[in-house]
Amino acid sequence: MNRKLLALLAVLTLVASAGCLAYVTDGGEVSNETLDAEPPAEYVFDSEYDARIDLQGSTFTAVYAVPDDGELRIYQETGYGVEEPRNPRAFRYQYPNGTVITGSEFRATGGEIERTADEVWVRFDDDMTDGKVAFAGDGSPRRFVLPTFVEGTYEVTLPPGFTTDFALFGEISPSGYEIDRGGDRERITWAEDVTTDTVLVQAYSERDFWIFLGLVGIALVVGAAGLYRFRRQLEALRQRRLEMGIGSGGDDGDDGPPRGPR
Repeated sequence: MNRKLLALLAVLTLVASAGCLAYVTDGGEVSNETLDAEPPAEYVFDSEYDARIDLQGSTFTAVYAVPDDGELRIYQETGYGVEEPRNPRAFRYQYPNGTVITGSEFRATGGEIERTADEVWVRFDDDMTDGKVAFAGDGSPRRFVLPTFVEGTYEVTLPPGFTTDFALFGEISPSGYEIDRGGDRERITWAEDVTTDTVLVQAYSERDFWIFLGLVGIALVVGAAGLYRFRRQLEALRQRRLEMGIGSGGDDGDDGPPRGPR
């Protein structure tokens, strides 16, 4: 058999076996230690929106109303368009009466949290369908992308000092949002149900803005210096051509050798 064909078959076998191995090792439960961890900031359950996301810098907290079908699928997308599970760190559930329980207590009272190769499934007991669920994760406000785990209205709050005001740096998706810049934290809301696959917010801080201006200034100075040097080199080349008699530098009336008789 052709060696190239054998090499191709070997590569395909390795890829397939790696995929199967990933499927096996990615399954199982999320540990109670992960679920019961302390959140990076206090969860704000009191919100009129179906989803409230607070960006804290390198982390975020999210609070969701329990979906009507009684289950929540938590996942993230890789750079290759593949979905993988996102562990709900610092998991909390709030009953309609305001009582808040941890992830291990959620499991002990009838809730389920199951991790598969592609996602984490959170399933709620019958008496939990009117409550709210919260968890924390990693994410930067400079470019924050999160799947819309639930359909409904959304609220995203940026950390202090961050804004989406400058169009070159700021980006928000989907459309139909409103921005409140009245307080110390910019707040983006979608009053109509969000039906897109993801919510994206790209923001910047005042420090980012001044760094950008500094880089632009340096680029302009370097460009001006390069242009000045280039023009100096052209002028030096022109002078050398004149010294060598290659160019006259102007019209001296010399039309070439005299013509012979006609």
